[in-house]
Amino acid sequence: MEWNQLLSKQHYYSDIVYNNDYDTIICSTLFRRLQDKAQVFPLDNDDYIRTRLTHSLEVSAIGKRLGEYVFKKLKKAKKDLCFETHTEKNFSDVLLCAGLVHDIGNPPFGHFGEYAIREWFQTNLNHLYLGKEKITNLLSDWQLQDLYSFEGNAQSLRILSKTPYLGKRNGFNLSYEILGAIMKYPISSEDLLHNNPKGYKKMGYNFSEKELFRDINRKMGLFGNRHPLSYLLEAADDIAYRTSDVEDAMVKKVIGFQDIVKALQNYEPEDRINDSIFKKYTNQLVAIYNEELKKNERKPELTAIQRWNQFMQGIMIANAGDSFFENYAAIMSGDFCGNLFDGTIAGDIIRAIAELSERLIYTSSIKTRTELFGRRVINSLLDQFMPAALLYDTGESISFIEKRTIDTVSEFYKSMYHSEAYKRNSQEKLYLRILMITDYISGMTDSYAKRLYQELFA
Repeated sequence: MEWNQLLSKQHYYSDIVYNNDYDTIICSTLFRRLQDKAQVFPLDNDDYIRTRLTHSLEVSAIGKRLGEYVFKKLKKAKKDLCFETHTEKNFSDVLLCAGLVHDIGNPPFGHFGEYAIREWFQTNLNHLYLGKEKITNLLSDWQLQDLYSFEGNAQSLRILSKTPYLGKRNGFNLSYEILGAIMKYPISSEDLLHNNPKGYKKMGYNFSEKELFRDINRKMGLFGNRHPLSYLLEAADDIAYRTSDVEDAMVKKVIGFQDIVKALQNYEPEDRINDSIFKKYTNQLVAIYNEELKKNERKPELTAIQRWNQFMQGIMIANAGDSFFENYAAIMSGDFCGNLFDGTIAGDIIRAIAELSERLIYTSSIKTRTELFGRRVINSLLDQFMPAALLYDTGESISFIEKRTIDTVSEFYKSMYHSEAYKRNSQEKLYLRILMITDYISGMTDSYAKRLYQELFA
């Protein structure tokens, strides 16, 4: 892979009006919707916990800092002549923009929303018919696997490339390096099952975006590998949510300050060399708390965590950037299959926080109650809309109720379907009608999904 190609600022179509990626993202409705999508905890008016929007802003900011750090190291080491002609801004702006949109395809109710959609298809698709034919007999294996493996990462690529934007048919028209950077898993759902030598855990694109994926690969010179900047985006995402989840959990009173201290004190680093440094950072958290306690101000525990998180983010950025530099050759050849935090002190901190999160935060009743309600909402909406969508735009007889159901679907998504289905065969049209409903539901905010559920089923 070559940086001159990786940073070549190529777009699906050329139009100078739409080539400012940052402005395009910031001004989009779909980006603004993220403010009403939960990150971890249900949204309240008075707690100011992270939403999907504020999380994306934090990933964007951290990604930009990571990009600046890595560019300076690579340029100083003269790793590539392109660093003499490209600026630091060319490098970091990709991560700035990719951070903003990396979660734009995520459905309502957090990651549990993804699970609910997958579960619905796995449970119900085999019982749906078009005429006398089972849907599962009408779709290809690849198309079926897309539905069974619904994934927010793949949905983000779909939304960014297919959603009509300001009258343009081909999505946001973001530069290919941004689309490449958000593709953490450059593999289809079909290959995930049958041809996955690198052991990817999730798919990165749908059948509907296969041509786009190939185009990005060809123009970026990726050869089926991850874009190098995707590793930095992944690191920025890990830094953002691991540090913020414990802070938000404290705000929601799910955990206390001592829970965090205890989790850090009881954790044993994988590399014993890191043990003394790990203890140093743990002790620093306690010291910061004691400082805040002496100030006799409100919420010393929360302030201490916020200060410590800010400090640790700097450490994590440096660790991830140094790891990228050390593994540079393997990353650029497509042979790197690890995580940038492997073997680092930041990796130990992240794992300690992850263990605490899995034990106390992600299993908390306040979170699980919302998730279970979200599952019911998504299941009910899919139950209502999917049978009607199968008959839409066909010669099959459609009932009055089914017609009214389709009338409820936003014209935005119906126009997206018609644009994409133009001159497609019947199999692909069926697949795209199913995606029309998943696009519609996954594009909902938490509030809209709840309100529509109450209107239809209360």
